[in-house]
Amino acid sequence: MFKKLLFFTLTFALFALAICDNSIKITQTLSSAWEGHSTWNVVIENIGDKPIFGATIVAESGLSLERPDNLWSLDSLGNNRFGLPSWITQNGGLKAFNGTHTFGYTNAQPTSAVFSATDIRY
Repeated sequence: MFKKLLFFTLTFALFALAICDNSIKITQTLSSAWEGHSTWNVVIENIGDKPIFGATIVAESGLSLERPDNLWSLDSLGNNRFGLPSWITQNGGLKAFNGTHTFGYTNAQPTSAVFSATDIRY
């Protein structure tokens, strides 16, 4: 019985991993900081094997912009959601195997925001 349960659990985990979309890696680097504010450079990297023609970048938590122009090189979709610029699609997408796009933001707090990617279009 234990072996069947273990087999089922492992099979389910492998299936979930196979359908999981993890082709975007997001890395942040602190650029500067002062009096409760910080500026961050963010690299979106395509670690998959297909070009990416669009994605929604979601600020899950910690994003505090004092003005809309405190985040640059992404298109605002509202409600802490951002899209890749249209020129990426017009130029063949974010290249497979390590194609990157960099954006930045100035946060009205000393820590970085937490970003995730969803609605990835190939």
